[in-house]
Amino acid sequence: MSIYLRTSIKLGPLRVGVSKAGIGVSAGIPGLRMGVGPRGSYVRMGAAGVYYQATTGGRRSARPAVPVLQSPGDVVLSDLTGAQTEALLPAHPSTLVSQLNAAAKAHRIWPWALGVTLLLIVVTPWLLIPGALLTVWLAWQDSIRRTVVAFYEVDGPAHQRYQMLLNHFEAARAAHSAWHVVAGGALHTTYQRKVNAGAGSLVRREPLHRGVEGSSHLKANISVPSLQSSARSVYFLPDRVLIRDRNTYVDLSYDAFSVTWEENRFVEDGSVPRDARQVGTTWKYVNKDGGPDRRFKENRQLPVLLYGQIRLSGAYGLNILWSFSNGQGAPFLVSGIGQMKAALK
Repeated sequence: MSIYLRTSIKLGPLRVGVSKAGIGVSAGIPGLRMGVGPRGSYVRMGAAGVYYQATTGGRRSARPAVPVLQSPGDVVLSDLTGAQTEALLPAHPSTLVSQLNAAAKAHRIWPWALGVTLLLIVVTPWLLIPGALLTVWLAWQDSIRRTVVAFYEVDGPAHQRYQMLLNHFEAARAAHSAWHVVAGGALHTTYQRKVNAGAGSLVRREPLHRGVEGSSHLKANISVPSLQSSARSVYFLPDRVLIRDRNTYVDLSYDAFSVTWEENRFVEDGSVPRDARQVGTTWKYVNKDGGPDRRFKENRQLPVLLYGQIRLSGAYGLNILWSFSNGQGAPFLVSGIGQMKAALK
């Protein structure tokens, strides 16, 4: 995948972009366009519209205690997601992070307008059209308020490094399955291991979405390698890494964390990814000698797979653990991130 540099981005009814002259924003329909740019406001009419490109316009807390998330049977699973984003957020965040946090916390207004319209048209049907128009307009406004636009100029060595990161990200993206490991716990007793396929620990994981579209609150003119789960999302930009927990963002420099990878054996109780490497088998209920415990009904055989695992860790309790069904993708991604880190040394 090649890095792409767009000069304009569509944001609701607006077109946002950048040019050598500066930043501007415009909106309109075919034949008519109005906007504000580096040379002032303008109105254009004609068959071929012209537009500018533009952009819309402490101390960190200590790591909290690790909570117990659940206890299946008598196996305690502890949180592995590390400190919440609020604990990583500096007292004076960057401008980008401040804008993203404001956009993420902006409430949507259009659902209220829609609800009021539906209530009123029961009594006064003629309000349907103006109510619908108002709802659409408010939805556009919500989209604008809840989105930050960023334009990057990436060239020279920086372009080469970011292109390498994108290429290496594709190897991890190509894995059939990926997960964010959010909780884990050791199995201590013989019975715990027996009823858990002889494993030494249990984990709880969530599906990991891999893409290059970036955050829903950030529109950029470049591809943004993104690893997203319901628990935490990470976005790799040319100059920083964004971490998101729900509606809170924080940015980190590439030299503010370490990233490592390893292969780990995993007893897969779910569907087997087609690209996973199988290195053995076991039983769902297993004896000490590795054979099946025949006292349990429906004691099926389970595959032991070799997964690739990436850990991103740093100060103040940062800890993110990703698992990939194809172990070859993990070292490629770590290598790409390493190139970004090396440029800061």
